[in-house]
Amino acid sequence: MPLIYITGNSGAGKSTVRKELQRRGYEAHDTDDDGITTWFDKATGKPIERSEDENSRTKEWYEQHEWQMSRQKAEEFAERAKNKPIFLCGSPENGDDMLDLYDTVICLVLDKQTLRHRIASRTDHDFGKAPDELESILGWHDSFQDRYRDYGAVIIDVRRPLDKVVDDILRACNL
Repeated sequence: MPLIYITGNSGAGKSTVRKELQRRGYEAHDTDDDGITTWFDKATGKPIERSEDENSRTKEWYEQHEWQMSRQKAEEFAERAKNKPIFLCGSPENGDDMLDLYDTVICLVLDKQTLRHRIASRTDHDFGKAPDELESILGWHDSFQDRYRDYGAVIIDVRRPLDKVVDDILRACNL
C-alpha cells in the first residue's frame, strides 16, 4: 500500500481534499493540523511559535523561520502505509526532503486569480491574510508546479468540483 503526498500552494485545497478523502474512508492527514510540522528558528534550529498578530508576520520573520515536517513522523506514516494507503496533505518547506518516502506525489494547481479568491475568502486559518504572506504565496505559485513536475508528481487542476478532483487523485494512486 502507498504513502501518498498531496502538496500544492497554500490555498490550493489540500485541507479540503483531505476532508473529502476522510469522508470516503481513507486515512488522510493535514500536516498543518495534525502536529506533523513545526516552525523553527533557522539560526538556532529551535522550535518557535508563529505569532497570531498578522503585523508581526513580515517577510523578514519568514526569512528567519521555517515550517518543517518531522521526518520521523513521515517515516512512521510510511511504515503504517505498508498495510493501507495513507495520504499526507501539506506543503512544508522541507517536504521535498522526504520524496523517498512517498509512493505517489500529487501536486494541486490553480491559477492566480482563483488562488487570490480562495485565500481572501477562507476561514479555516489565517495564513495568507498578512500582506507579506499573500505576496509570498503568489511568488511561490509560478515555480511550485514546475518544481513538482520535475519530481515526477501527478499534476491535478483543482478548479473543478471537489468530487472530480478527488476521483482524479484516487485514479492516479490506483485506488
